[in-house]
Amino acid sequence: MTGGRRVLAAAALVAAAALHDSPRLQADGPDAQLSSRLQRIEGAFRGGDAGALRSCFASSGKVRVDLRDLTDGPASYGPGQLQVVFEQIFDGNRTREFAFRKQDVTVPSAGTAFAKGRWVRRGRTGGQETVDTLTFTLREENRDWRIHEILTSR
Repeated sequence: MTGGRRVLAAAALVAAAALHDSPRLQADGPDAQLSSRLQRIEGAFRGGDAGALRSCFASSGKVRVDLRDLTDGPASYGPGQLQVVFEQIFDGNRTREFAFRKQDVTVPSAGTAFAKGRWVRRGRTGGQETVDTLTFTLREENRDWRIHEILTSR
């Protein structure tokens, strides 16, 4: 093999490896750490466990939240504040279902993920069932994924 062909072959191998490692192109879904974090979020919502959800929030800075009919518009909260907000939300609502579908989880760039979850809930005092789609922005933090934003999709 000539020098030029070796360079082309090496470049092709590097490109193939980059495509193989790209989070956006993995056929089996998000990486194991991201999947684990999403499962913990699902469990916290299903169980109405604001304390468990707190461990999923960004450890530094604030989390931006805008939940239609549940919060007073967009605001940013520290983990402790947000735990209290979710305690109030979970006290007033019983989650019937919360799930992320694999096709609704994207990793558009290294270290950032978006996940849409379907949340079905009913007020504790009865009333109509509410179905919302929540969009979570997660960022990689110290080899783990943390929530940086939660928005009700419009």
